[in-house]
Amino acid sequence: MHTRRRFLAAAAAVGSLAGCLTPRQVDHAAYSTAGDSLPDVDYEAVQQRARDAGYDVDGPYYVNAKRELGRPLDVPALTEQFGDDARVVLTQFRYSETRFFEADYTVQGSGVRLAIFDDALAFGQPFGPTNLPPDDWLREQFALLFGTDAAETEALLADVKAAAAGTEDHFVTYHVDRGPDLRAVHGAFSDAATETTVSPTYGDGWATIEFSDGDTEFGQFSIVVPSVRISTTDSGHDYRIKLDRLGGVTLAVVLDAGETIPESEYRGVFREMFETLGLPPERVDAYTFEYTPSNW
Repeated sequence: MHTRRRFLAAAAAVGSLAGCLTPRQVDHAAYSTAGDSLPDVDYEAVQQRARDAGYDVDGPYYVNAKRELGRPLDVPALTEQFGDDARVVLTQFRYSETRFFEADYTVQGSGVRLAIFDDALAFGQPFGPTNLPPDDWLREQFALLFGTDAAETEALLADVKAAAAGTEDHFVTYHVDRGPDLRAVHGAFSDAATETTVSPTYGDGWATIEFSDGDTEFGQFSIVVPSVRISTTDSGHDYRIKLDRLGGVTLAVVLDAGETIPESEYRGVFREMFETLGLPPERVDAYTFEYTPSNW
């Protein structure tokens, strides 16, 4: 998978269990899973069963924060698939295996941040104008993304080339004070694709839609759907299930730093929680739990 999350990783994707692992104290230990995607989950019904059982239901989260990421997903075909409360955070336009750009919708205020990359560059080598994709390809993608006319597109291309000539970074960024035409982009991607795949979410609500023509991937949409943290306490330990609208799930039990408990104990509690929530309890038996003795 080519998803970069370059600008979003630090804020949203790194430590995707953060919403699940909010500590009871400064330092803690935890048993946690890498995540799963469960089919046919009724997201709202699970939350109601949790409340009826006396579990704490906290959210919504957008990956690991309660602040909404990106912008509303104003594409009917995608809101039908992901829900009216889904958010779009990133679109990737790929010219080749190494050269591509991303439109980042998580910037504060209005507009879009473009980030252009060339993975053929050596480590630490600065980006330059020759690392940009060809002008004609950039014109076509910019006009599609922003709905610009020929003159506006040419001006944007000139600004991006100037930014590429002036940067000392490994990639070039440029802020465009204009909203994206997401419907146009999704329509063009869908028309050109012979295959479209959607990644599992694993509880943090982040899904990547990849568009390919044959074996060549040419575009991506990164979508975030809401998630909630469902928690309860058993024998002084905090048990947490992070569930997103698409059925992604992660589990964690939080303990005092360095503390351990028998595997049969925490698996038993999670099986009981799954059964109470209407999730398949036998699924818990297949999970691998990783132990972290301390977060320091």
